Amino acid sequence: MNRALQSLVRWETGLVVLILIVVIVGQAADHDLISSFNLQTTALNSAVVLCLAFGVTPVIMTSDIDLSIVGTLALVGVTMGYLFAHGMNTWLAVAIGMLIALVCGLVNGLLVVMFDLPALAVTLGTLGAYTGASFLILKGLAITTFPSVVTTLGSSNFLNTQVPIVVVVLIVIGIIMSYILHGTVFGRSVFAIGGNRKAALFSGIPVNRVRILTFVISGVLAGFAGLLFVGNYQTAQAGMGASELLPAITAVILGGVSAYGGTGSVPGVILAAVLLALLQSALGLHGFSGEGQTMAIGFLLIIAIGIPPMVRTYQNWNRRHRSPVLEFASASSGSGEEGK
Repeated sequence: MNRALQSLVRWETGLVVLILIVVIVGQAADHDLISSFNLQTTALNSAVVLCLAFGVTPVIMTSDIDLSIVGTLALVGVTMGYLFAHGMNTWLAVAIGMLIALVCGLVNGLLVVMFDLPALAVTLGTLGAYTGASFLILKGLAITTFPSVVTTLGSSNFLNTQVPIVVVVLIVIGIIMSYILHGTVFGRSVFAIGGNRKAALFSGIPVNRVRILTFVISGVLAGFAGLLFVGNYQTAQAGMGASELLPAITAVILGGVSAYGGTGSVPGVILAAVLLALLQSALGLHGFSGEGQTMAIGFLLIIAIGIPPMVRTYQNWNRRHRSPVLEFASASSGSGEEGK
């Protein structure tokens, strides 16, 4: 297969095709899909999902998982809201929130890596712990008043354009994450660990340090997602953002990051998040409930996880069935040369 053909079948190309299909079909069925107002609303509503997806991408690339991201989001959002409501300086409150997010990620990393515990069980436990802590802080209440700088970040447009500020911020984060994962030694280490953890260790890669750092990145970006959440929806309450976990994980897997680790790209995650956002918007415009949209995302996640193994199974089957033919052709060629 030559390079041109390989580029045509790249995972990202398939995502672009799917995005075009959703846009064409959705716009034909409802002309509001790509209207300026709907695109702005879709971008604002999907910003939290993409931020969470950016954070959990390096974790999944190392073949780990972090289910506590929405717990961190809730804890950070509630803490900042509580501090705002009690008159603390905006930037100091945000700094404290980001520090809490870093600690949440660090706790996950230390528990998983240093104690050699399964990431699925650990982060499921910390998800409950972080969410429970957010309940204890507000005791079932909600905060709906936030500083103007926070609401501007979460829901206003950039300069005099119709582009939300959060889109510009996420583009910057995407560029940074792309450079970190695809242009640095740390990024190469992440892929190596996901591909073969023992081989990475024997080759001199500080496996434990890299894995812990991926959890820290996940925690910090989950905390930043909490800031975007309260800025956009202008509410902070215990358990907020819980519905964003499935779309965030789906965006990562659908974006080409293998659930088994070792492969994937940040641009693929971005394209998958755009696809999910447009699909949810199209379904919403056609009257699908939130549960129906969740079902669609769940099916996409199953398909995204299932496609790579099916492709490998087909390739192995094809290789086994072609090899006798190739051996016969090789033998025939050898006999012909001997006859000469």
